[in-house]
Amino acid sequence: MLFLLNDIVTEIEAPEMRLLVRKAVFGGDVQAMRPREAMELVRGRLQAVHDRGEVPDRAMVDDLAALIIAKTGANAALFPVHDGRVAEARLTILPEAILDAVRTRLAEGRGSDTGAFWTRAA
Repeated sequence: MLFLLNDIVTEIEAPEMRLLVRKAVFGGDVQAMRPREAMELVRGRLQAVHDRGEVPDRAMVDDLAALIIAKTGANAALFPVHDGRVAEARLTILPEAILDAVRTRLAEGRGSDTGAFWTRAA
């Protein structure tokens, strides 16, 4: 399953299995987490990365994507940054074709205009 986290597209084969295998990364029982708790954990992790002036690495993106998929069913999440703070996520379900097109554009170095469909998804 393709997943869009902000402007990064990744592919997650088995979200629940990834959570089981990588549970130590989350520091708690992710199976017992409620969706709101999971989203706050993701927001907090992204805030920590933002505060360091970094971007999340592929493993982190995959872990966070698996958690969001498992807890919400969404395949896209936008965590906007306002005044240095990572805000609450906007979640949506996008057609696989759109996600694949975004992934292709990014791979070709053309960038992606994710703002256009986030505006429509709101």
